[in-house]
Amino acid sequence: MATVGQYELDSYTKLLLHLDESTFKDECGNTISNNGVIFDSTTKKFGAGSAKITSSQASYLLASGSESDWDFGGGDFTIDFQLYVTSNPDTTNLIRYGTSENTVVTPFHLYLENNKIRVYMSFDNANWNVGPVYSPAITLNDFNHVAMVRSGSAINFYLNGVSFYNYTTASPFIAIAYPLVVGSVSNGFDGYIDEVRVSKGIARWTSDFNPKAPINLIAVAGDSQVTLSWTAVDGATSYNVKRSTTAGGTYTTIASNVTGTSYVDTSVTNGTTYYYVVTAVNADGESSNSNEASATPEGIRLLRITMNDSSEREYQVTSSEADKFIAWCNRTVDTGTAYYIFNKVVGSQNSKEYLFFEKIISFEVFKL
Repeated sequence: MATVGQYELDSYTKLLLHLDESTFKDECGNTISNNGVIFDSTTKKFGAGSAKITSSQASYLLASGSESDWDFGGGDFTIDFQLYVTSNPDTTNLIRYGTSENTVVTPFHLYLENNKIRVYMSFDNANWNVGPVYSPAITLNDFNHVAMVRSGSAINFYLNGVSFYNYTTASPFIAIAYPLVVGSVSNGFDGYIDEVRVSKGIARWTSDFNPKAPINLIAVAGDSQVTLSWTAVDGATSYNVKRSTTAGGTYTTIASNVTGTSYVDTSVTNGTTYYYVVTAVNADGESSNSNEASATPEGIRLLRITMNDSSEREYQVTSSEADKFIAWCNRTVDTGTAYYIFNKVVGSQNSKEYLFFEKIISFEVFKL
């Protein structure tokens, strides 16, 4: 077997769209016809790009040439892909076995509706035996893994590795001579689809499979850096660190394949607040985001204060703390608060030191 993109291209793989180039080549050799889909190299889950779907027009790909490959009958199969949505959409399809006409009943349709995955299935191509069934809400402005898997009589639907619907039947899907449709056949949503895979003869997952999201993410600010730490996830092989300058994202991955449970971000600017999440990765995929943690890095200053008895006090403080002390000192005698409080750590104990204004002769501030 040869490793291709995220997955291994094996004998079960019947369609594999990495969507890494404008021709939207299928690694299995099927013909891909493009109707309004745009190649995008900036927003992608894997590789060099993704398929951009727009709400202003129909945007879909038709995979044809080996229609029998998605004639699953009653056998095992797996369909999975990555989905990125930027806003709550109206009803629109994502992937289906069958015609691009919305009104035709075909074996299955996966829709997107009001920020949820909607499921339809038919075993006679005349009536919807299942539908609509809805997933939990997907995460906006991030990639979500969607999978439909049949194992024997069990048909499972997964969102980010967690099953949200199971249907049990021995009924086979009835074959139809239509291509596989990927994308929106009517105006529907703004977003992206990446890494589409169809596997026949195998149920690649039969239970929840993605790792749990990391917890207890903590961000500690320093001088031109932020130190992150989190709780280890059982079974995780690595972690991805993501950052935004806006609370709630959109997040950009700044470090991948992190093998420990800490990371120091040194590509930051003092005075800017950064928001972080971390995801766990294992052989089955990537988890959802951890809790969000934020920090504002600041420069460190040495504050040297000369007292009226000629003694000196030195404190290492943040730049904002130094500015606060300067502002406190900038007043006339007998006005303002009589003392300034410095928080200190003595051994393992926190303490406070009170410095009286009337005892100060002068002070200096040094950039470290």
